[in-house]
Amino acid sequence: MDSAIKDILLLTDDLIFIDKVRNILDSRYYKLTVSSSLPDDFFSVEKNSYSLFIVDILSKSFNPIQTIEKIKNHKPAGETRILVASQNRKIENIVGPTPRVGGYLSKPVDFDELKKSVSSYVLENKKILIVDDDREFSELIKMFLDAQGYEAYVENNPLKAKEAVKNIQPALLFLDIMMPGKDGFEVMQELQEERKTASVPIIIITALKFDSYQDKGMLTGFPEMIYKELDEKFLLEQIEKKINDSEDGGLSSYKVKPRVLLADDQTELLMLVKETVENAGFEVFIASDGEEAVRTVYETNPDIIIMDYNMPVKDGLTAAAELKDNPLFAHIPIVIVTAFGEKQAKLRGLSMGIDDYLIKPVDTDELVARIKMVLKRNKQVLDTNPLSKLPGNPSIQARIERALSEKKKFAVLYIDLNNFKAYNDVYGFEAGDRVIKATANLLVKIAMPNENSGDFIGHIGGDDFIMITSFERAEEISAKITKSFDEISPSFYKKEDAQKGYITAYDRQNNLRKFPLLAISVAIVHNNLRELTSYAQISNIGSELKKAAKAFEKSAYVMDKRKN
Repeated sequence: MDSAIKDILLLTDDLIFIDKVRNILDSRYYKLTVSSSLPDDFFSVEKNSYSLFIVDILSKSFNPIQTIEKIKNHKPAGETRILVASQNRKIENIVGPTPRVGGYLSKPVDFDELKKSVSSYVLENKKILIVDDDREFSELIKMFLDAQGYEAYVENNPLKAKEAVKNIQPALLFLDIMMPGKDGFEVMQELQEERKTASVPIIIITALKFDSYQDKGMLTGFPEMIYKELDEKFLLEQIEKKINDSEDGGLSSYKVKPRVLLADDQTELLMLVKETVENAGFEVFIASDGEEAVRTVYETNPDIIIMDYNMPVKDGLTAAAELKDNPLFAHIPIVIVTAFGEKQAKLRGLSMGIDDYLIKPVDTDELVARIKMVLKRNKQVLDTNPLSKLPGNPSIQARIERALSEKKKFAVLYIDLNNFKAYNDVYGFEAGDRVIKATANLLVKIAMPNENSGDFIGHIGGDDFIMITSFERAEEISAKITKSFDEISPSFYKKEDAQKGYITAYDRQNNLRKFPLLAISVAIVHNNLRELTSYAQISNIGSELKKAAKAFEKSAYVMDKRKN
């Protein structure tokens, strides 16, 4: 690291933690500023002066998650690295030699593990209390427990946790650690003060890991460490690593070189750009037309795609649309390079989910900078979907690969909403978010009642969901999903629109037309008639079947009946 003084902002209200960090950084090339909130002039300065933000995730005088979001969204500070850290001796109550709790579950919660945790207790009554300030997450857990035959209660205010335990007298308590105003450690201490509440078994549910380093924090998306006693050498290494990452665009945070696909029919230009991008630290794959680009994506699964708009066989936007329609590759950021300045072409691409545009002739330095920026932005997407609280793409892929390895009969349900874009255009994104949440809750309600099913539900993103179940249950579940969704769909609309049975909106070709009410499509991919060998194969079949299901005006499911 160079000898220039690096400014670090430590956001915490913990005096012990402040002393620890100060002692570690003392006499080194760092200037430490400590605050319990973002400085007053933070949003007024044009250039951020900090090389690193350290945020204490267990702070109570401010909301750490909201603070992290503010830093990320503030343009001058958005490129600065963030380290999520905390020191708390009370974690020995959870993972120490004599823990006061019956264990802890990590968010996003695996429902199989949740079920095992509950069943390990002989409950005198069926009452279970969930204390968590996250309303949506706690309601999801309540929904699951109710479906299992328990009597679940929710308390979202940690200040009322002890009172709730006294009034409800639960046989088991699920407790979140990180809550504003009063954290889970303090709630545990309060409960120990009275015999009536001290005897209630506690299971911790948290996104935090204790006395271990998370390369990507499940709660925040940032590397995090929550220790009883922070290791001086390790903390210093992480601080230096984060600062170095911010100076090289974050490429050093990749364990392997990020993979870039370049697609352009101008061979000489393509090879020139390839060399430049490779010299910047990327692994580069190339394609000379849109069809080859799609095929290369299937073969290489790149981290980012740079495609020319005007290519033979299949143009860039057509190839991009095909990839964005595929649940396996929809998350890959795509940058379109074009010599055209037409506004409509850009609008069409942006409406499809294209991440960025570059106009030819492309400055190679700008291209490399744009690749780094888009990759960095994309890496901050959490595994758990922030809207539905359901597991995201990494968990989905892991579950599918596990199903493949078990060599049993299984089915993967690809679930997608029809006419969702038109609904969003007319009713707005907040209404669209409510539809997404309601759909997630509906899927949980349908899948969870069978306690022995082992079903899995994930949120690919947007209005795309996935469910993994047994082959025997697949069609029954799909029928319930389509029937139940059609029953609730009219409730998303104003009375007059629901009565008409349609809304009027512009389609992707900018034509004004009528769109039926929201419906749901389910594509059933299974290994009952033919062997399934890979995640990519399953995703490809799912995309084909989903198109067939979407051909129906009402909700529908389509099962693969092909033998090869």
